[in-house]
Amino acid sequence: MLLLLLAFAFPVISGNGIKNVSMYPLGDMYKVRIDDHLQGIWKLREDTDKNNYFILEKQDDYTYSITYMDHGGDNRGLEHGRAFFSEIGGTKFLNVTNWNSHNVPGYIFLKIKEISAPRSWDMTACLVTDTTLDKFAGNAELQALVEKNLNNPAFYGQDLHFRKKFEFNSFK
Repeated sequence: MLLLLLAFAFPVISGNGIKNVSMYPLGDMYKVRIDDHLQGIWKLREDTDKNNYFILEKQDDYTYSITYMDHGGDNRGLEHGRAFFSEIGGTKFLNVTNWNSHNVPGYIFLKIKEISAPRSWDMTACLVTDTTLDKFAGNAELQALVEKNLNNPAFYGQDLHFRKKFEFNSFK
């Protein structure tokens, strides 16, 4: 999941790749405004279980609340986090608090490759899979690493394709 959006492919993101978690976000949480049209229920195309989905809700003008629903939707709140956008070199990244925070706190990052227009019904993103993300002492070093690898395919996982199944009407 994003993916969001959203971000988010929980099985892809949280699998065994725990080293791709950063203790620092890519940027300030209150710098890039969210897109209200991304609110809704999202399905990851690569996930073959039809009962798994993501709920992306506006928390404020800069952050989303994101919940991953699996097990037929029986686990709301168990895999829940916050997400916000950062921008590096003109490219948007979704910073998602690590859903396994009870084990390893931190952030995972989704590079947003495409969001359909108008109304944001489809999104393509890829997970930053670099295994050195946990080695940095601050977000300035982390931003420099991401900027250096902005167009390096080896820095990212496979493309993730999200489709919005239901749009929330809580925006103007």
